Amino acid sequence: MHELLERLGRGDARIMEMCGRANRAWSEFFSELETADVGTLSARLGFFQPAIEKIFESKSLGETMMAWTAFANLYDTKAGWGAKEKRARDLVWAFLNSNCSAEVKEEARSAAISYGLERTPGSAPQRQDFRR
Repeated sequence: MHELLERLGRGDARIMEMCGRANRAWSEFFSELETADVGTLSARLGFFQPAIEKIFESKSLGETMMAWTAFANLYDTKAGWGAKEKRARDLVWAFLNSNCSAEVKEEARSAAISYGLERTPGSAPQRQDFRR
């Protein structure tokens, strides 16, 4: 998140383009895996991490932005989760069980909290669950 904020503060307009590309990539990801279970989502996330890192032209920024851009793709700031809430909750568990880096998992945990996905008892993993 530090790199993102630093680059935004410097007026790096490429960040907006990267976020747009990530949003399109997530739209394709979710469309392709529309009926996939949590296990399948989890397996695919590990393979998808390098694609997100490439979009953000940086391993560290890609790790930071992977989960945030995934949840942002599913969430509508005016309507909330709507019909996508189950998919978002599945995504929390998919990140937890994925082969993604510890950094991605920690960001997924932060994003889940930020988006209120931990509010239902048993719905989101605990902090220690995101560690390898």
